[in-house]
Amino acid sequence: MHVPAAWKQRYSPEKLDAWRQVCDPLADGAAAHLKRAKPSAMLEQVEDLALAGNADCKRFLAETAQVPGWVDWDLVEKGRRVSLAFSAVRTMGLLAALMEGYSLSRAAHVLVATGRLNQDVARRLQETGQMSHNMNAPGALRPGGVGHRHVLEVRLLHAMVRRYVRDRHWDVNLYQEPINQEDMAFTVIEFDYLAARGMERLGAKLSSADLRAVHHLWRYAGWLHGVHEDLLTHTPEEEQYQYEAILAHQQQFNAESQALGDAVLSGLANQPPLNLSERALRAMARAMLPANLVQAYGLKGDRVADAAVALLKQTNRLLTAAHYRLPGAARAAEIIHFEMARRALNDSLGEQDKRAFRGMA
Repeated sequence: MHVPAAWKQRYSPEKLDAWRQVCDPLADGAAAHLKRAKPSAMLEQVEDLALAGNADCKRFLAETAQVPGWVDWDLVEKGRRVSLAFSAVRTMGLLAALMEGYSLSRAAHVLVATGRLNQDVARRLQETGQMSHNMNAPGALRPGGVGHRHVLEVRLLHAMVRRYVRDRHWDVNLYQEPINQEDMAFTVIEFDYLAARGMERLGAKLSSADLRAVHHLWRYAGWLHGVHEDLLTHTPEEEQYQYEAILAHQQQFNAESQALGDAVLSGLANQPPLNLSERALRAMARAMLPANLVQAYGLKGDRVADAAVALLKQTNRLLTAAHYRLPGAARAAEIIHFEMARRALNDSLGEQDKRAFRGMA
């Protein structure tokens, strides 16, 4: 892959160091006025405070209601339909993406400090599934849509987490700012490039056009999440280079990485949406992760589970071929996956008033 000089400059170690000192001033400004609450209530507090004249909250709502000129709604629509049609295998891809994210030791330390993935792991990851589901509804990312609101709720949650860890003497010299711009950019990478790479390693290879559509979807979602425009990549190729640059900058597998990875594998075992044993999840992670992380996590070969993953790969190849060649297959997959996700999330997350994120597409 040809690497333009502009990419090398944009993602140099010096530039990435600087981005680790920058968070999300817009969301942090609004969150400074909030009381601790569920994420859905946080956005409602911002709306109430804005109506009462609070300048920071008014600014947050006004700026997030604007749509950048580069957003192509046709591409966003295509990206969300592709994501929905492949949502089952994409969920599997996200498993490895999250585990790779934990190998960035400074970013992983925030999760350890807050305990968000040490307690009730399955529910935390089901909430992530709820965000993906809400983003996949038609028109969901347009201002006021269920996906748009959900992303803003997550953004405010991150701002409140920053407040929480700073109040508990967060070590800026050791970890830099909590949930900083480099960390936020890597989160987009997890949901886009790494999820797609995991899918491909499980037999579901997207076309170049579909990869670009999903990338555009996540470029806009990243903007809504608060990622600075200078860190929003323009193409999948640039995103892959950004991934490699961030990995070189701060990948350092440690005991916290191991603990988080083990917590996810054990916490998701026999839980929706995958409903797979830990043995099967470990085999899938082994198939998707880079060799250095397979070794670091201690994901040893398992003849029976590896054979099952090989069968899964072949099944995904057949389903992917049907998606691209069989008329109506893609649309049928979208309908089935959307309804399956909705039912599974309603069953696992409980009644509306019990959810951290209230909306459900």
